[in-house]
Amino acid sequence: MSNLHNQEQLENQFETILDQVYKWDSKGLLETQIRDIVLAYGLHQDDDRDEILQFIAESILNDNYEVVSIWQEKDLADARKT
Repeated sequence: MSNLHNQEQLENQFETILDQVYKWDSKGLLETQIRDIVLAYGLHQDDDRDEILQFIAESILNDNYEVVSIWQEKDLADARKT
């Protein structure tokens, strides 16, 4: 039961992170990260967009991705709105 609960929690966390990644993408906050992934893995930035965004979300979930710059850009964008 505990493993099932942990798996559900992990899936919920991933969905939350993925939703945030899609929001950042819609605001243009991930262009540098997307370009880096495109260059590193030979993906197409438009055709493979979902795969790239899932990669970013998985990396955030696994603490393997530098999100400080994303958060800073988001904070700046939010500050400009107020």
